[in-house]
Amino acid sequence: MSGHIWHLAIYPNGRHPNVESDEDDMSMFRQEMNVPGTCVNCPARDELNMLARRIGHDLRAPLRALQILPEWIAEEFDTAKTDVPTEVSEYLGMMKSKAGQMEHFLVGLVEYAQIANPKAMTSSIDPCAEINALAQVVLKDATYEINISSELAGLKVFREDFLIIFRHLISNAARHHGQGIVHVRVTGRLQNQTAFFEVDDNGPGIEEKFHQRIFEPFVTLKPRDEVEGSGLGLAVVKKIIEHWDGKLSVHSETGHGAAFKLQFPAEIQI
Repeated sequence: MSGHIWHLAIYPNGRHPNVESDEDDMSMFRQEMNVPGTCVNCPARDELNMLARRIGHDLRAPLRALQILPEWIAEEFDTAKTDVPTEVSEYLGMMKSKAGQMEHFLVGLVEYAQIANPKAMTSSIDPCAEINALAQVVLKDATYEINISSELAGLKVFREDFLIIFRHLISNAARHHGQGIVHVRVTGRLQNQTAFFEVDDNGPGIEEKFHQRIFEPFVTLKPRDEVEGSGLGLAVVKKIIEHWDGKLSVHSETGHGAAFKLQFPAEIQI
């Protein structure tokens, strides 16, 4: 089996000479990340995973400091009984927001890199209880309903990955909802030793031309300044489901919400 050589080049303007926009630049990066073929025990891929974990660990602390610094600066102005200039306040808010975006990106990057890594044994879970507990945290200002067949009690999966899947799907519904009250419905059933789940929302829906693209890494349908997230959530979900020999799809029309459908073996064996 042949290995892969990873090249790092620094260009004068920070962008590859063959790309003309940030989107083209990100598209090229996605192509480089998705190396064709299976790379089992590939040193280059293992090194990339380790690098992603190290970056995620080492950069999160200073990023959190950047999020706190604006508050400290504002407190200093308050102590001096001086109002923070409007322009300075805007810059401090921007600093905090951008640091938060970067932290979300790092968390997503580490999740994405670690999906295929060896894990502990699978465990039997109650998906209804797990998803309900998750929804209570993620959907604080929303309504939701959970209707999962009791036949799925004892579902044998990697619990951490299971929670990652539904955290992304549920939070995605809330984050992209827009105006009005968010309502999310999660259903689940067992058929022929296969678990079928569906996560529906009452959001703005997704145009058909984006139904495949939303599962690509780093893709967002809105500018990053308008929506919080890394652009990796659905890519992480897709990668986990496929690693479990399952399937993931979206059914949606503009203005009529979205339904994410997933299926995987009721007993994961990897």
